[in-house]
Amino acid sequence: MDNISLENISPKYFTPRNVEQSEIWKKNIRFSKGDKHLIVAPSGSGKSTLATAILGTHFQYEGNIKYDQQVVKDLHLEKIVSNRKNGVSLLFQDVRLIKNLTISENILLRVFNEDRKKYIPKMEEYAQRLGIENLLNKKAENCSYGERQRSAIVRSLINPTNFLIYDECFSHLDVNNKQIAFHLIDEVSKQSGSSVIFFELNKFQFEHQYQLLHL
Repeated sequence: MDNISLENISPKYFTPRNVEQSEIWKKNIRFSKGDKHLIVAPSGSGKSTLATAILGTHFQYEGNIKYDQQVVKDLHLEKIVSNRKNGVSLLFQDVRLIKNLTISENILLRVFNEDRKKYIPKMEEYAQRLGIENLLNKKAENCSYGERQRSAIVRSLINPTNFLIYDECFSHLDVNNKQIAFHLIDEVSKQSGSSVIFFELNKFQFEHQYQLLHL
C-alpha cells in the first residue's frame, strides 16, 4: 500500500466541531507512503472516529477512504484485516495490551508467525530508549498507564506497517518522554519508509518537520 486517500468524508451520525474550518472533513486528502503528518483537533472533533475509519474498523461515514485505488468499504473483511499486517496500523487511545501477558509477549505479538528471536534485540533497544527495559517480563496489568503506553509504542515499531497511525499515543507521558518517543517513532519510520499520522489534541511542544493539519 502506497497511498491512503480521503475523499469528501464526514461522519454519518454526528457533526464534528469546526467542520466548516476543517482541513480534512469534506476535503480530498492523500497520505502517501513516507509522508509525516500531525493532525490536531479539540475533543469532539472526531479524531478517533477518523483514525478507526482509516483502519477499516467501521464505515459510519459519508464519502470514500481508499487504500491505493481500492475503496475500503468495498473490500472483504479478510482483505482489510490482512492490510493490518503490513499496510496500516493504529495505536488506539486505550493502548489495548493483553493484560495477563508480559510486556515482551505483547510486543512480540506484532511479529505474527515470524521468528521472534530475531526481533528481541530490536525490542530491547527500543524498550531501553523509552525507559521500560526493566518491564519486559512484567505483566501488562501490573504496569502504569504511561508504562503501557510506551510499551504499545514499542509494539507499533517492532514490525512497522507502511502507515503508522497514533491516536493521542502520548497522553500519559511528560514532555521529556513524549519527545523521546516521538524521535524513536520518527527514526524508525524513516528507516522503514513508513508514513506517520499523529492525532493530537494540541501541537507538539518541540520542533519537528511534520505537516500540520487541523481536523
